[in-house]
Amino acid sequence: MAQRVIVLGGGVAGMTAAHELAERGFEVTVYETRPDPGGKARSMPIETPVPGQPQPLPGEHGFRFFPGFYKHVPDTMKRIPFGNNNNGVFDNLVRSEQVEIARDGQSELIAPAHFPDDVNEIGEAFGFFFEYATQLGISLDDQVHFANRLLLFLTSCDKRRIEEWEKQSWWEYSGAATRGTGYQKFLADGLTRSLVAAQAKEMSARTGASILLQLLFDMAQPGGQVDRVLRGPTSDVWIGPWFDLLEKLGVDYRLECQVQSIEMDRGRVKGVKIVNHGQPFDDSADWYVAAVPVEVMDLLASPEIRLADPSLGGLSRLRTRWMNGIMFYLDRDVPLVRGHTIYIDSAWALTSISQAQFWKNVDLEKFGDGKVNGILSVDISDWYTPGTEKVKKQAMYCSPEQVAKEVWAQLKASIDTEGQELLEDANVVRWFLDPAIVYPNPVEAMNLEPLLINTAGSWPDRPQATTKIENLFLASDYVQTYTDLATMEGANEAARRAVNGILDASGSSEKRCKLWKLHEPDIFEPLKAIDRMMFELHLPPVNLIALDAAGALRFHHVVNAVSDAERVGEGVARRLMGLVGL
Repeated sequence: MAQRVIVLGGGVAGMTAAHELAERGFEVTVYETRPDPGGKARSMPIETPVPGQPQPLPGEHGFRFFPGFYKHVPDTMKRIPFGNNNNGVFDNLVRSEQVEIARDGQSELIAPAHFPDDVNEIGEAFGFFFEYATQLGISLDDQVHFANRLLLFLTSCDKRRIEEWEKQSWWEYSGAATRGTGYQKFLADGLTRSLVAAQAKEMSARTGASILLQLLFDMAQPGGQVDRVLRGPTSDVWIGPWFDLLEKLGVDYRLECQVQSIEMDRGRVKGVKIVNHGQPFDDSADWYVAAVPVEVMDLLASPEIRLADPSLGGLSRLRTRWMNGIMFYLDRDVPLVRGHTIYIDSAWALTSISQAQFWKNVDLEKFGDGKVNGILSVDISDWYTPGTEKVKKQAMYCSPEQVAKEVWAQLKASIDTEGQELLEDANVVRWFLDPAIVYPNPVEAMNLEPLLINTAGSWPDRPQATTKIENLFLASDYVQTYTDLATMEGANEAARRAVNGILDASGSSEKRCKLWKLHEPDIFEPLKAIDRMMFELHLPPVNLIALDAAGALRFHHVVNAVSDAERVGEGVARRLMGLVGL
């Protein structure tokens, strides 16, 4: 008889766990609180669908972003059938061509979002970086310093990254306080704030450097790309087909079911209490996967649960922040750039993408009243800074109408004259604010779906997927993962770890879910091995750029001498360090 698993939460993590478990013969029930599957990744109609009438316009929590370094989500997508696609849903990803940085009152900077394919794009790339170093006020000295910090991280061993760089903020590690304003704005703070709702003064140096390097490696690899997007509304080209597959695999996926509590008995989970449309009921299984967001798990983790696994005590110290989207439906399409635009000067840390140019097989005129020909999807990453254009207060204290007015004004202020002509107020047919932003009273909003943010030193507060409660496993983006960031990729990886935990605990012979580490070039492995020895000896890391020619040559000999760090003893290590002059 198949063993039964209850999965609490039906977002990317919950769907991943259900998928992997069902493929391995487990009986799976998913409880999802929303009326649609997919969690934050889902699409949603902006109006209630009416039979016999045109399909409502699609709305979303925010635009989707699939960097090239993602491995877990694409692997899952390739196993979800979609029409005649050879690689299933994965073939619904399309490469964006550019990344634009829009600055108030100045011309935009445009860079390719992938390795140059021809001579023209090579010139475009060099032109971008030249402008980045000169017009933005980033001096050559600051560029070298920034490169040095990235190189130092690449040559640091894992222990140093956890024990030292994890405890520092990205701002502190990058030395931003002593650098120019261009360095602070564009290298230290601006990109992280817009892309991952993380602030340089809060985000750990370990995570900041790691993710930035992944994006740079994506760009540097032939055929690689920094950014991919979906070729249609998320639920149409990914979540919906995934849900259909889960049902074919026998998953019992129950919507509009809210988990009220996780019940314990003698150190094990004995069942869960669920409410469906006001009607409570109990359910029990052999194994349980909690795939709910951190703020929900913090409520569900009772004193008894925390006593059974003290690592869950850190949940209340993890922090969340608002990062939600607003969509502008346009009479005329506004393809500002073929990719994402980062509004680096915008008070609310805006990032946008023109969707219609990527939705080649989607006829927008068949949606709603047929008047929409373009969709500009905007993410708002800073809800705590006062607006600067139309509404001079924080987004979280604005009405939906005020949010829409201020966001549109900030977009226009960041785009050059030609772009402003495209962003005419009359061009907006309607707008849609993420419904997770709710308004219990006229002066303050609530966010039902905040985003976990990375903060320096928070790694120990994040539990592992396998808990000390033998039949409870965690699958969410707050779990310790290689990805180390609140993303769909992190959620997918955490779910795979939870499934592997169930397979181990149940003694299953089924194949374990594959996990991918973040890729770093093999050329740095000898340097990491040396740093591992130096860290154990309480020595500082080697600053390669600061070495003179003689020191560099001596260090080269050290690297060549290290072929197997595990077999190099302390005595040999000290001799090697002596060669470098440390």
